Amino acid sequence: MAQPRIIYVYDALCGWCYGFSPVIRRLHDTYNHQFTFDVMSGGMMTGPRSQPISESMGYIRSALLIVEEATGVQFGQAYVENILDPGTYLSDSNKPGQAMTLFRVLQTSRDVEFAGTLQNALYRDGIDLNVDANYGPLVEAYDVDPDEFIAHLNDAAIIDQTKQEFALVAKMGINGFPSVIVEKGDELFLVARGYLPYDDLVANISRATGVI
Repeated sequence: MAQPRIIYVYDALCGWCYGFSPVIRRLHDTYNHQFTFDVMSGGMMTGPRSQPISESMGYIRSALLIVEEATGVQFGQAYVENILDPGTYLSDSNKPGQAMTLFRVLQTSRDVEFAGTLQNALYRDGIDLNVDANYGPLVEAYDVDPDEFIAHLNDAAIIDQTKQEFALVAKMGINGFPSVIVEKGDELFLVARGYLPYDDLVANISRATGVI
């Protein structure tokens, strides 16, 4: 029988997902021998929701403090200075979604880690995820050729596959991030909708599957 699968549904621009990154990474590192892990991009900021960060500045500034207090993560000063304060950054999930899609094509086993890398790039290091060239240094650590990655980031097939993934997440009824789904046989269990501490997430998975 195939291993049960944990599906992490996140968005690179989701601040609560940034707070959840250490939790899902710990889960992966602890239980990757018992589960397969997949990451799906949710497309949180697409279509009419894609807008300059200034449009939601007040909400973001208050939410950062809440996320930090609840999760223990810290948003970097570089994020505040490079992304938040200027107010011109375009909040758009398409490019980092395409980066995740392409990464899975080129490096098939480290997408949980790469999701965290994308979020650290934005929320810790203040890196603009709309700029193709900024992805080169991010993928080098994964033995992915940066020039090849950048060259294929906007391939029609990658764009189409990313949009299909956004649509699938919506069809699944997942409209809050982060979310975690466990697939065991023909059954799907929603074990996290929004941020959960590690012990609570493990307890939910255990109740749903009996695997851990």
